[in-house]
Amino acid sequence: MDIGARRCSCPIIKNLMKKLSYILFLALFPCLSYSESLDTVVYRIIYNSEMKSHKESIMYHETAHLDIGENVTYFYSLQFSNYMDAMNRIGQSSTKIGSNPDWGDLPGLSFYLYRNYPSKGKSTYCHFIHEPRIFYYEEDIPQIDWHLVPGDTTLLGYQCQKATCKFRGRDWTVYYTMDIPISEGPWKLCGLPGLVLYARESLGEFTFSCAGIEKPENAYIEVDKRLWTKVGQRKMEEQLIKFYDDQVDWLTRAAGFGYIADEAKKMNVKKHSLVPCLIESFK
Repeated sequence: MDIGARRCSCPIIKNLMKKLSYILFLALFPCLSYSESLDTVVYRIIYNSEMKSHKESIMYHETAHLDIGENVTYFYSLQFSNYMDAMNRIGQSSTKIGSNPDWGDLPGLSFYLYRNYPSKGKSTYCHFIHEPRIFYYEEDIPQIDWHLVPGDTTLLGYQCQKATCKFRGRDWTVYYTMDIPISEGPWKLCGLPGLVLYARESLGEFTFSCAGIEKPENAYIEVDKRLWTKVGQRKMEEQLIKFYDDQVDWLTRAAGFGYIADEAKKMNVKKHSLVPCLIESFK
């Protein structure tokens, strides 16, 4: 596909979420390692992305990057990357909680993906929920059963061909260009004989449209494991469902703030039904 503070409609819960995430982050920060450079960015593909995090949510409009290196690729939300950078900078002082202008709402695309990491043929999928914890799992790079179908178009001056697939519970339509013969694309959509410039699933809840292609200088693909917690695919799905099913319970268990539940009852905080693409379908 595949959760943040602004998704909660209750302002009290939202502010408590921010403060809780930050406090726990400070507690973990001193004992964690630093980032590691994995590869040099050869191409940076910029996508305009649209998605829903749960059925009742608005449609999120964000910029996503696909950084393609010689060996490793990295797909991520630019807004989420900036959010995490701001989180690290604010870590200098607890007095900055909620007052720093960089401390904004968490974006919808709070997941990111590495391909050919930790080794060739493997991918690492990461998802931020609410505690300062990023759940991740490793899997073989999926072998998608693509169907090449009639339907050519031109995007950004590149001649594109059409392809469709059924993948992880969703029907996808994409346009790829063999003018850039790189078997990559947004999210987990790879394996075609050219770069995917456009992808949309059938319900319109996830769309990625290429807005530009760059060859940046002195840009690197890095990994920062400071907040990572390894889980299996099913475990991540379970945690995401629990969060959306009862955000109050999640935060109460995380910090022992029992009064959160009382405030939430007063505000009539509602449960949310998670969009399936975020949890995927591994059947």
